[in-house]
Amino acid sequence: MASREELIRMLHHIQYEIRHCMLIPEWRDDAHILKEAIFLSFFVHARVLIDFFQDTRGWPDDVFSSDFGFPPVKLPLPADVNTRFGKDMMHITRERLRHTPESKPWPIRETYSAIKPTATAFVDHVLDAFGPELPKNEQALWQELQQLLHKAESQIIVAKE
Repeated sequence: MASREELIRMLHHIQYEIRHCMLIPEWRDDAHILKEAIFLSFFVHARVLIDFFQDTRGWPDDVFSSDFGFPPVKLPLPADVNTRFGKDMMHITRERLRHTPESKPWPIRETYSAIKPTATAFVDHVLDAFGPELPKNEQALWQELQQLLHKAESQIIVAKE
């Protein structure tokens, strides 16, 4: 188990993952490579957060939301999202052949909507439980993230770069 000091230091990394998952850069449908890069980035950060919020055990140095006093949550993810993480992303497998033009698109909105309420609740929890102990600049990042997550209801937050 990490010390409180280590947990506070880890919060910078968790804030980074939440920010880069929940704040998606603006994209253009005609810029296919840019759009692919943006959504790949989203799913990489989403996968990290799914494990962070749902799991309680892993490698000895893994950190989970439960380490911060935030109970693990079973996220309402699309049914095949874990298979897609394992077979369609970061690996070239024959399982990719199962897709049709209809099943090929990734469930971006569904995955985002499944993570956002828990990410928002975790940000609230961090500010309540750890806020005063965070360095001022880190506190400001968490507060800004909290405002953005609460302001935008359930839609995807598109950040203008």
